[in-house]
Amino acid sequence: MATLDEALAIALDLHTAGRTEEAETIYGRILDAVPDEPNALHLYGLLCAQCGRLEQAAELLGQAVALRPGQPEYRANLATLHQARGNLAAAAAEYRAALRLCPDSAALAFPLAGAARQMGDSGLALAAYRRTTLIQPDLAEPMAQAGILLRYAGRTGEAVSTLRRAVRLRPGHGEAWHHLGVALQRTREPDAVTALAQAVALLPEDATPRLNLGRAHYDAGRWGAAVAALRGALALDPANDGALELLAVARHKAGWEREAAMALRRLLRLRPDAANGWYALSLAEHGALGSLRRALALQPDHRNALSGLANRLRDQREIAASLRLHDRAIRLEPASAEARWNRSLARLLAGDLTGGWEDYEARWGVADFPTRPRGLPQPLWSGEGIAGQTILLHEEQGRGDAIQFVRYAPLVAARGARVLLEVGADLVPLFRGLPGVERVFARGEALPAFDWQCPLLSLPRAFATRLETIPAAVPYLSADPARIGAWRGRLAGKGLTVGLVWAGNPQFAGDRERSPGLAALASLLAVPGCRFFGLQLGPGHDELARRAMPPSFTDLAPQIRDFADTAAIMASLDLVVSSCTAPAHLAGALGVPLWVLLSHAPDWRWLLDRADSPWYPTARLFRQPRPGDWATAVGEVAAALAERAAHS
Repeated sequence: MATLDEALAIALDLHTAGRTEEAETIYGRILDAVPDEPNALHLYGLLCAQCGRLEQAAELLGQAVALRPGQPEYRANLATLHQARGNLAAAAAEYRAALRLCPDSAALAFPLAGAARQMGDSGLALAAYRRTTLIQPDLAEPMAQAGILLRYAGRTGEAVSTLRRAVRLRPGHGEAWHHLGVALQRTREPDAVTALAQAVALLPEDATPRLNLGRAHYDAGRWGAAVAALRGALALDPANDGALELLAVARHKAGWEREAAMALRRLLRLRPDAANGWYALSLAEHGALGSLRRALALQPDHRNALSGLANRLRDQREIAASLRLHDRAIRLEPASAEARWNRSLARLLAGDLTGGWEDYEARWGVADFPTRPRGLPQPLWSGEGIAGQTILLHEEQGRGDAIQFVRYAPLVAARGARVLLEVGADLVPLFRGLPGVERVFARGEALPAFDWQCPLLSLPRAFATRLETIPAAVPYLSADPARIGAWRGRLAGKGLTVGLVWAGNPQFAGDRERSPGLAALASLLAVPGCRFFGLQLGPGHDELARRAMPPSFTDLAPQIRDFADTAAIMASLDLVVSSCTAPAHLAGALGVPLWVLLSHAPDWRWLLDRADSPWYPTARLFRQPRPGDWATAVGEVAAALAERAAHS
């Protein structure tokens, strides 16, 4: 008669040869003779698991573990069985027990990570993946999975370094390249596109890497490349709402609105109930409200459609209706930075500065906000006592914003603070000598130690500014007397002297609406008794090459070196006429007579339905009576100018 060990060996040979029925018979006879034989229980349990009898397998393996708790193989197999049955907590417990017995086993650490991840314990999963990589540093898979978890946890820097190691270990790991690209995109690293393109090549049937590649191109302003990647994503996943929406926006940015609208309409004929499709169409057909209303009829809680319709209503000056929709959007998604940012613009335009400033702080969470957070470790100053401490005030957004809100710097100094100011290099000469500012730094210069920091556009909130408390004493900036003397000599002569600015920064999202362009000023240039001086810099200056100018016009742009030069010129003029752009703010800050040409839906700082500005006492506002109607607004300026010239 065969011994127990001989019988087990025969059963195991049959088992491994696939002769499971014969093996099971022998395992059963062994256990009939010796019910607590752990090896037989273990092997029979594995056979039952292979045959799909998982409950019986779990009972047998559990008995084997109870008899030999120090056997890591038993625990590992029981853990695998628990995991297969969906009992993840029990699986993790057995893997951990096995690891305590074999602490240097990557084969145990790696599946523990998988079980922990399945049950949503990302902390345990990350620790187990990292333990695997410490035990066996040449394994790409746990390295990649650790990097992915780090990215999901918001630890982007660690994720990038971990994922870079993973793709070095396995250059063909498409998932690792994809997550590396997304992490690099979050930190705006230029090689994000390279990583995502690699992921697309390695995962040709996956739409998501193509979508993220499209986003990376979009963020970099490469509209054509974004469109190509997004088309690829939609070819694989035609119902991908994210790709659909972004494709519409990218086509709009590229000036391909007609193509975008046609493609979306084709899709909507096939899927008329696609709320996201109607929302995307609203991005391609900017003036229409019907597609947004259709999206909301299909999906009343569509947050983007709510915000989109609210923004359109704001642009149509229907502020009360706009704010109601913004409120709904925020109730649906209270943590949405974009929703709060959008509401801030409507609130500020309506004159609700208190609520507007609070919402305005959400700007740093908006994905395509033009200025990135500085990431300074010093706390944001929000109006706390600051006497005897040092604060850095720093520029954000455009030059006009810096000029408008630098008025608060002396007020901060008046609270007893030592004030440092950091701005673009072209503003340093203009801001140097601002009362209460100890030193002005160009962005990029080394900074001394400071206790607090505050972006310039957060200062109105810190001072709880309301319409009636706007610090509007002008001038709060002054031109260099030596430069004024030089320019007055050059500009001397008969007639009313008028500075002209007709265009802003074309990279600004609403520049087409706010900039009248040189051609729109033709009737203004015909006013007798005036001498006009072009102060236009940047891309708008190119319009001069395409238009014959009257003898009364002199282009000063080639002689302007910086804002300090522009300030000296303005201080030597009788009047500045400007579109909504930085020179308008400069003239207002200098206390120079200023006439501003405004679109029908102006930037929030100009408010609605008033001819004056609480920010600039010397400003007079000329508004379009209807969208796009510059002729009427410029005609009013021309009439006012003729009257002034006649009395000068």
